Amino acid sequence: MSNARKLILITGGTGFIGNHTVSQFLLNGYRVRATVRNQDSCDRFLSIHWRHRDSLETLIVADITRPGAFDAAVKDVDGIVHMASPFTYKITDNEKDLIVPAINGTKGILQSTVSFAPKVKRVVLTSSFASIADFSKGLRPGHVYEESQWSPLTYQATKDDKRGLAYAGSKKLAEEAAWQFVETSPGVNFSLATINPTMVYGPAFPGSAGLKHLGQSMSEIYALMDASLNEVPPTMLPAFVDVRDVARAHLLAFETDNPQRFLISGGDFDKQKVCDLLRDQIPELKSRVPVGNPGKPSIGEHYEVDCSRARSILGIEFRPFNETFLDMGHAFLEMENAEKESSL
Repeated sequence: MSNARKLILITGGTGFIGNHTVSQFLLNGYRVRATVRNQDSCDRFLSIHWRHRDSLETLIVADITRPGAFDAAVKDVDGIVHMASPFTYKITDNEKDLIVPAINGTKGILQSTVSFAPKVKRVVLTSSFASIADFSKGLRPGHVYEESQWSPLTYQATKDDKRGLAYAGSKKLAEEAAWQFVETSPGVNFSLATINPTMVYGPAFPGSAGLKHLGQSMSEIYALMDASLNEVPPTMLPAFVDVRDVARAHLLAFETDNPQRFLISGGDFDKQKVCDLLRDQIPELKSRVPVGNPGKPSIGEHYEVDCSRARSILGIEFRPFNETFLDMGHAFLEMENAEKESSL
């Protein structure tokens, strides 16, 4: 059966990574069914991907943690890429707002797959480097992270966390629940792969973002070039991967049978290096980007990330630092110009 006859369910397809992933599958001949949270998101999403309108359908799933939320969405699909995550603006209770929704949302779609999607042989889950890393140990110079390692955060520690690690714990617990479900639940007829990216940067999919509605990683970089900063902020997480490579990894993982975790990273990340690059290569940004200490990284020696499994099994090569952040800089300038023109 050709790719063109395969229907892939992609949850969370309207997000930063999601739009790029939907595009990857469409460009490679698949049909896509994407879940969206409401009708406005649906209309915008379809307009963004208008070139592939005949191969794209949407379904509204307002609350992914509701029991049976994905029962209708999984019917008649040939494969599933689960990227959606629980949505909340404010965390007041780690267990209620983070842990339970993350676990139940993940287990819910897997149960729906068992019950209503007998054709599905492959599920790809978007996880995180946070499921692997032990952030309590800081930068860990000399340590190498790879897929056999797991964050040590337990359910109780995540529930009680007051150090800002609850999100990382929820990602670990949700991924752990997915592997346990596949290994122990009756009726599972599919293999599972997880994509575990480090910090994700890169340009938004064309038409999918505006300067007033930037996600965390995009707003973090735009802050370096919007003339709002006098100093280069500290670098908290020193590894990155391009959003387009994350999207590509989801496609490649879907097309292999290996039930594996895939840790993906394009290399080292440092905000001073981003500032140096933008000031040097994009003249119109020179007066807007903080100078800091050119050529001197803002972060010291740190852990390494081993992506040899992704390279060998998926055959993926990662975009270099300069390409990712220059593309981001130019994309932000295009957004600025578009917004100026629309206000005239």
